[in-house]
Amino acid sequence: MRTDMRGILITNGFFWSTKFDELSDMLVASAAERGVSLKKMENTGLLVDTGLTAIPGFRGRPDFVILWDKDVLLGEFFERQGIPVFNSSKSIAICDDKRKTHLALMSHGLPMPRTIFAPMTYENIGFTDHAFLNRVADRLGFPLVAKEAFGSFGEQVHLVNNKTELYALFGKNAKGKQTGQPVITSNQLLFQEYISSSKGHDVRLQVVGGEVVAAMHRHSETDFRANVSSGASAYAYEPDDDEIWLARQAAYAVGADFCGVDLLFGEEGSLVCEVNSNAHFKNLYQVTGVNTADEIMNHIIRKCNKY
Repeated sequence: MRTDMRGILITNGFFWSTKFDELSDMLVASAAERGVSLKKMENTGLLVDTGLTAIPGFRGRPDFVILWDKDVLLGEFFERQGIPVFNSSKSIAICDDKRKTHLALMSHGLPMPRTIFAPMTYENIGFTDHAFLNRVADRLGFPLVAKEAFGSFGEQVHLVNNKTELYALFGKNAKGKQTGQPVITSNQLLFQEYISSSKGHDVRLQVVGGEVVAAMHRHSETDFRANVSSGASAYAYEPDDDEIWLARQAAYAVGADFCGVDLLFGEEGSLVCEVNSNAHFKNLYQVTGVNTADEIMNHIIRKCNKY
């Protein structure tokens, strides 16, 4: 099996954090341990250029690309040149937009909280008619969860207890009149039923190559969300067969080579909450000892050797 491969790890040139840097360093180190050269490059230095197929700063043609970012057009640029991209641009686009994620889950018949999308409007117009909020409330009841379609770490996620709070998210009163600055600034939204049986609890299962390689239970005493970045605690978790099956199916539904699948504890069984294409795995490593970077690189080597 060939391991003397050369790849590019794409990161975002406009955003940096210690967490992102640690994860990319783990991937580079894991690749090196397997004889694979993995070069970190920012999307700002690569650029989609339809008149150029050579890659500035990289000698020759890479055997693969890890798109550790959400620049899906850059990912598609490499794919159209026949270069394998992990995860694919299509998969990242599905996971990045929570609405597309739930459409993919729905098409595969997977259990999830009932979800309603806000109607499409234009950025320069916004929601001039808030009557649809009454229909959302009638269908889901209260409390309900309001989410912006794009966002990570549990941000832009709101628990709404009544119609007054629902309208207040948009800077309106219950009759739709303007009251102040909106809490929600995006026009791309979804609303979900609140799963009270999973308040402050969820499970993150890491899937790589169609297999669950590690899992952790997350718990918050102070927040209905269970994100570690918001203060939740994490513990190693042994998923049952149903949870493993559901996580694998969710990864398949969105077309992900690797992803973190978040499951809620529903009264009648597990529900898929989100699928994260580039899930942060540092906390998972700390509580389980499983290095997801190793699992990802093993999968990429196996898959590239089949091309």
